[in-house]
Amino acid sequence: MNSRHTAIEFLRSNSSVSVLVIGGGINGAGVFRDLALQGIDVLLVDKADFSSGTSAATSHMAHGGLRYLENGDFRLVREAIRERNLLIENAPHYVQPLPTTIPIFKMYSGLLNALLKFLGLINKTVERGAILIKIGLSLYDSFTRATATIPRHSFMSKSDSLVQFPLLNPSVICTATYYDASISTPERVCIELICDALEMGDHAQAANYMSALGASGEVVSLRDELTGEIYTVQPKLVVNAAGPWIDQVNKSLKRDTTFVSGSKGSHIVIDNKNLRSVIGDHEFFFENDDGRIVLICPIVDKILVGTSELECDDPNQVCCTAEEVDYFIAMIMKMFPQANVSRDQIVFSFSGVRPLIFSQSSDRGNVSRDHRVLLLTPGDGVDYPIYTLAGGKWTTFRSLAEKVTDQTLHVLGRTRQHSTCNLSIGGGKDYPKNIEEEKLFLDSIILKTGFDSNRAKELFDRYGSRAAYVASFICREIGDNDSCLDNHSGYSHGEIVFLTRCEYIMHLADLILRRTLMAILGEISLGLIVELSHVMGDELGWSDSTRKDEIDCFISVLSQKHGVRLT
Repeated sequence: MNSRHTAIEFLRSNSSVSVLVIGGGINGAGVFRDLALQGIDVLLVDKADFSSGTSAATSHMAHGGLRYLENGDFRLVREAIRERNLLIENAPHYVQPLPTTIPIFKMYSGLLNALLKFLGLINKTVERGAILIKIGLSLYDSFTRATATIPRHSFMSKSDSLVQFPLLNPSVICTATYYDASISTPERVCIELICDALEMGDHAQAANYMSALGASGEVVSLRDELTGEIYTVQPKLVVNAAGPWIDQVNKSLKRDTTFVSGSKGSHIVIDNKNLRSVIGDHEFFFENDDGRIVLICPIVDKILVGTSELECDDPNQVCCTAEEVDYFIAMIMKMFPQANVSRDQIVFSFSGVRPLIFSQSSDRGNVSRDHRVLLLTPGDGVDYPIYTLAGGKWTTFRSLAEKVTDQTLHVLGRTRQHSTCNLSIGGGKDYPKNIEEEKLFLDSIILKTGFDSNRAKELFDRYGSRAAYVASFICREIGDNDSCLDNHSGYSHGEIVFLTRCEYIMHLADLILRRTLMAILGEISLGLIVELSHVMGDELGWSDSTRKDEIDCFISVLSQKHGVRLT
């Protein structure tokens, strides 16, 4: 079994690697998997945990970018829709079609403005009316017609809309519903991409909490952020996938660049059972008077609301501000005036920085979400080329990784052996296609492990087909001694041991924020944190003082970064 320890041993005994990938977010993970699939020896490092930066601060959507049509970004929309559909096919355990409803208040508004904006004559957004939305949705559907992965859009009258969504603002003239996709746990998609790569062989190694410290000649210096130990590696090529930190990483590699400009996006998670019941399985997607798109979507039994669009120079210091919270609540009340949403219903908040391609524009919402692969040739005392991944959307990570891998293979004198186009991700492999197949899969777990049907279904809903592997691990390593956590009946001690041992968990935050939905769903208590610190601490060999430091540190992170204050 590959692990962080395996990667450390690799660094101690072997100083050369064909490709070093810096940044373990979704783009870095995608490149890592694609290179490993081609048999390239590759090392992935991240200065923090995998998927702990921008990739963890998404709107939990895989989408084509409907609003980009107005800017004429047809190629990007077509690419994103194709990749969205592939995600639905390749990661069905985490990505599902999402009906998205647009409340409409005017009939003809925005037609002339949209034409002038498309022609590049103005950069102003006004409220879009039913005719313009109809044109946009028809075009959007045309990009996915051949695959028929999701249904086409539809319109609903005012009276029918208010019957289906009784809390909706009665000023609507109609609603339109189209389909994108939801990603239940984006961070788990990322970690499963990495695990898939590691399972391909020892030619793929990965280490989180490993930062790029410097460069000289053929060497990159790496620092273990957990121990302070310094390692050196000699890559033939470096891929910089550090997101909003790419310019900082390039500087550490002796290359001064200004490739990205940051755009901060925040979200809040609300526990409002009345509104959650009304929206059902629909996301609501609408625009404010300032042109900013706001979304309200279901996340299990809670509601996710976002997102803001603010200039940001320091991706290390972002958090959701009181002003952003006020903005979100005002938008909810505009669409659902009887919902009675309040600050005390917020169970979690989070922020991230989009690494947009550098632009002087102060209107971050109109900066392209396209990606670029920027080559830095050897020079300035560095003997290897650096491919920097700038911009991009979460949804298009696979196609970006494919481009980077093809360029990398060319430099290395190799050819592509396998495509990732139809390659399943983690628990999406051999995923049951219908209820009958799901029952057979669950029955197999129950027969082999003795788990009851509810426990088998919990693991399946959480890990897809990988549930069989998780269940087998628990039976083998824990046996009949496994039991539910005292402070969270949905998880067992054995499952926490599995995550700690097999998914590169080093800190409490890694487990609670990124390998599970405990925090984002507001399921955290002081008792649960303490209990998890014991289970993890036993596995990682923590002393009492280390365990206390972990608890204190995580409580601080919850308060400062996520607005969660435990009582």
